[in-house]
Amino acid sequence: MVSVKVSQQKLEKKKAKNGKIKKAKTMKLKKILLKPSSPTPSDNKVIDKSTEIVKKKKKSHYKVPSKVITKDLVNSCLIALEQLTAHYDKKNAIFGDETPIFMEIRVIKIPNTRANMRFVLPHSTISTTGEVCLVTPDLRKGKKIDHEPTVEHWEEMLRSAGVTSVKTVLPMRQLRVEYDQYELKRRLLTQHDFIMVDNRVLNHVSHVLGKKFFKKHNMLIPVKINEKKYLKANIDTGLRTVMLRVSEGQTSTILVGHTSMSQSHISENILALVQKFKERFPGGEANIRSLSIKLPLSLSLPLYLTLRPSSSVRVPKIKQIRPKSFVTYEDELTTHLESLVQVAPDGTVHLKKLNKGKPEKSHSDLESKEETSKNEDTLSTDDEN
Repeated sequence: MVSVKVSQQKLEKKKAKNGKIKKAKTMKLKKILLKPSSPTPSDNKVIDKSTEIVKKKKKSHYKVPSKVITKDLVNSCLIALEQLTAHYDKKNAIFGDETPIFMEIRVIKIPNTRANMRFVLPHSTISTTGEVCLVTPDLRKGKKIDHEPTVEHWEEMLRSAGVTSVKTVLPMRQLRVEYDQYELKRRLLTQHDFIMVDNRVLNHVSHVLGKKFFKKHNMLIPVKINEKKYLKANIDTGLRTVMLRVSEGQTSTILVGHTSMSQSHISENILALVQKFKERFPGGEANIRSLSIKLPLSLSLPLYLTLRPSSSVRVPKIKQIRPKSFVTYEDELTTHLESLVQVAPDGTVHLKKLNKGKPEKSHSDLESKEETSKNEDTLSTDDEN
């Protein structure tokens, strides 16, 4: 009987141990199932690809003009422009008449200041019948000095350098004396299609001629003229230079070529200009809303258009290079209290308000302080006596 009881107790102990082992195994299985499985190297590759896809989705899917505009697209637009003008003109003389071709640029945010930007194209935009004028500095300065020797001097220099594109040479004194009236300045504007100015007299010429010349394309283009060397190369770069007026509104135009040019030259100018916008355009390429090609009196054919939101673009700031003599003056005015008047060299006037938290001392307060200081001095002298 005793042996039977011992065997029963051993069986019960074994059953209890087996039950504990089964519970432990089930608990381990539950923990393993609840825990996130550690990724294997193959799984890591799948996760990295998924994260890359998410990152690509987060980035802006708006493309810039330099990546969208291609040579085939430009050529197709030029062909469409030719067909568009031929539809309205029965003579079909779009590339027979030398009419200018413009690129219309529309921005998202207008820059804070006005500026004129220069771009050098691979091919000249001047027509074969265009008149080119070169404004040069005077050899001798003075009011009663004749300007004909300076004209002869510069004509000989251009002839010896092999420059045939410049038709008229205009010294600075002749410009001041003969073109002093508005009608004469307007005649100068209509007679010439291209006016180049030496850098040394550019500020004086712009002051004499006025704002009318800045509105027309390719007017008052600065050129570095060296009498000894590189004269022809500098004038050739000036003929290939185009001007872009910035901050005159949301849309602005720049000259790209004319209709008598070959289609390949026009497309090269357009592609070169788009690549230069990548680095020099105010606000970058992201600030460009649309680019299109047009004639002066035709519809615009789009090259590029984006729906980029304006909140993603900041207002571009243009840094103006000013000379050392550009100094603003400040002073007070009796008509505007608690403010200063700033006068710039170009004549613009601005009012600058002073800090209201720190009010200025009036004359009456100063006089009362002077009187008190005098009384204290007299008292001190009386005490000493």
